[in-house]
Amino acid sequence: MFRICLTTIFLFGLIAGAAAQSVPPPTRPAKGAAPKAASGSKQPAAADAGPCGIGLISVVGNRFGVQQVGFTMFGNEYAPVAIDGWGLDDIVTSRVRAAASGKSVRRLAYSPSAWTQAGGSGSPMLRRNPERQEFVQQSAAGTKCQLYVLVERFQNGFSNTNQSVEGFGIVKWGNPIKRRTFLFALTYITVYDGQSFEVIKKAAASTNDEPMMSRLIGINPISGPNKELDETAFPASSNEVVGNQALRDGVRALLTTSLDKTLPQLLRQ
Repeated sequence: MFRICLTTIFLFGLIAGAAAQSVPPPTRPAKGAAPKAASGSKQPAAADAGPCGIGLISVVGNRFGVQQVGFTMFGNEYAPVAIDGWGLDDIVTSRVRAAASGKSVRRLAYSPSAWTQAGGSGSPMLRRNPERQEFVQQSAAGTKCQLYVLVERFQNGFSNTNQSVEGFGIVKWGNPIKRRTFLFALTYITVYDGQSFEVIKKAAASTNDEPMMSRLIGINPISGPNKELDETAFPASSNEVVGNQALRDGVRALLTTSLDKTLPQLLRQ
């Protein structure tokens, strides 16, 4: 009986030892190694975590105007059209990056309601515009960029009439005997200091390819990037605008050319 008990104890000892050897000891992280992120946690993107050269706020939006200007007030018409798929803000972003001379460009989100208030505070050409400055500062919260760039639609008077053109659109001008049609893309650029948010430089985007005299004597009724089109290019209905490839490509080309002409000198420090 005594031998059986000894044998049983000996066998239990062998089994316990084997089990202890089969369980690997807990591993410790190497000295200086970063702990792994918990499952489901979001790591910061490299673009957001790195330094920011330029914070871009593009509010050019998605509105295209179909407009007629007559010799009397009864001949004036305007119809806005939403052009979400034309990607005009994306063009602004790409052209700022192209002109940034190696600086990183971060496109910033903004509050549409805050821009509605700031954008209605007067012309961006004003020497001081505290509403726009506050809007840029609010949109830049949490970022530390060297510069901030605001790109917006711009409004200009049309010829010697009491009408104006704004942003992107097409306008037909004249009477049944003689009519002229123009496509236009008017934007304004303001550059702010990244610490004080004071305005450093600003200008309307321009193609600089038209003599000033032609504007003064009324040959070209629009001061800003535009192109005269054949009368048949004017849409019979505003519903035809969104799918009109010629209008889309024409506006995108005017916007691209004017930004490429204007941005480099504004971003040069």
